[in-house]
Amino acid sequence: MHIPSQMIVVVAALALAACRQSSPSTEPSEQAQLASQRPASIPASDLAAVAELFASPKGRDWAEYDRLSNVAWIDPIPQRRAGRYSRQGKVLLLGFSETDIPNGKPGMEYAAVKRNEGESLLTAGGTATTVQSISISKPLYSDDYAGVLKRQFAPDAEISTIAQHCAANEYAEGAAMGAFYAIRLASGNDVYVQARQEDGGKYTAGFTVFEMTSTRPTQAIEAMNCKTLP
Repeated sequence: MHIPSQMIVVVAALALAACRQSSPSTEPSEQAQLASQRPASIPASDLAAVAELFASPKGRDWAEYDRLSNVAWIDPIPQRRAGRYSRQGKVLLLGFSETDIPNGKPGMEYAAVKRNEGESLLTAGGTATTVQSISISKPLYSDDYAGVLKRQFAPDAEISTIAQHCAANEYAEGAAMGAFYAIRLASGNDVYVQARQEDGGKYTAGFTVFEMTSTRPTQAIEAMNCKTLP
């Protein structure tokens, strides 16, 4: 019996379609597997975003900091202050709640303002062409430096104490001793943090400061008579 060629083509097409339906594509599972292998790239906090940029090869360039949407810049560009250049902005440290914060104003203007204790001042410092350090100043004294830092970074960041029991400023009333930390970021880059407390005068309740450097602060550790850890 002669079978028309058109019918052969139709039957072959139907068979091919049935075969495809019976063998589901593996693409969705493969994509899910790849997605699960990707490291988390979203910083855990404003501080983490700043640290990732500062520790990167682009971290010395003032212009790169304009890209940080996490920072509400006060200074539109770096300002010359006391022979150095700096740029200030506002960031939020995670893990704090609303409390009464002294406004720092003297006399009749003094008042306590209820706001998030994590609302902090960021200062990028360096030369006219290069960013050399990052400092974040939080209102009120916080003794658990490591705990504050751990709340800012994703779990894959490695935070280790490299020095502790660092002498506090003798003029900083009520300030506790400081410490130094090494942080291996999710990107694989390293950043070093000095944690200390500063007396802000009688119209404040003091500040906790976290200062980042890109190299191990060996001289600063020695100068403050810290106890170094292996």
